[in-house]
Amino acid sequence: MELITKKELLKEFEVEASFYNVRINDLLFECRSQARIKRKGTLKEEYDAVLVLCNPGSCKSSLSPQELDPRIERIPFVLAQSDQTQEQIMRLMELRQWDQVNMINLSDICSGNIDDFQSKLAIAKKALFTCHSIFSKERRDELLSVIQLNKGPVIAGWGVRKFMKMEITQILLSDSFKEIKGWNHSTYPYYYHPNLRLSEKNKEWLITMNEILKEA
Repeated sequence: MELITKKELLKEFEVEASFYNVRINDLLFECRSQARIKRKGTLKEEYDAVLVLCNPGSCKSSLSPQELDPRIERIPFVLAQSDQTQEQIMRLMELRQWDQVNMINLSDICSGNIDDFQSKLAIAKKALFTCHSIFSKERRDELLSVIQLNKGPVIAGWGVRKFMKMEITQILLSDSFKEIKGWNHSTYPYYYHPNLRLSEKNKEWLITMNEILKEA
C-alpha cells in the first residue's frame, strides 16, 4: 500500500472545524470542539463514522476564534487547514468510500504536541475548566447531536498515553456509545492513534482498521 499524498487528498476532501477560546481569569485556552472531514461536493448531513481522539492537533482555523462558552453557545464551523492526523483519516475514508466523518476529542484543548497538551490539561483542571470536553455533563446535548447524526461506527484512536486513563475509562463506563471499534493496544483501555508518525506504521493502521471495519 502506498500512502496517498496530502496534495491528492486535498483534491477530494476538505476540513471544517469549530474553534473557540475560553478565558478563565488571566488564562486563555485555545480549543476546538468538533472537526468534520467532507468529500468535496457532498450534501449529506449524516456521518459515515465518528472518531474519538485525544485532543485537537495542529489543525488551524481560517478565522480568529471567538471567546465562547461551549455549554451555552453554538460554536460555528469554519474552513480549516488539515493536519497529518486528518489526512490519515482521509486515507481511511478513501478505503471505505466514506463521504463525511466527525472527529471529537477527550479534550478540546488545542496542542500539536502531546507533552504540551498534558501540561495544558493539568492547568485546566487546576482552574476548574471542566467543560473543555464534549463528554462533560454540561455538554451532553452536543454529544448526543453528534451521535444521532452518525450512521456508522464509532472509532477510538485516543492513543496510549496513561495520563488520560481516567477520562477514557469514564467514557467506556458511560452509555455514550453502544460499541467502539479501533486497533486496540495490548494494554486496556488504549487504542492506537491514526497518525503513528512512521510511514510503515501509518500503513499498518490503515490496513488493520480496514479489516476491523470489514468485519463490523
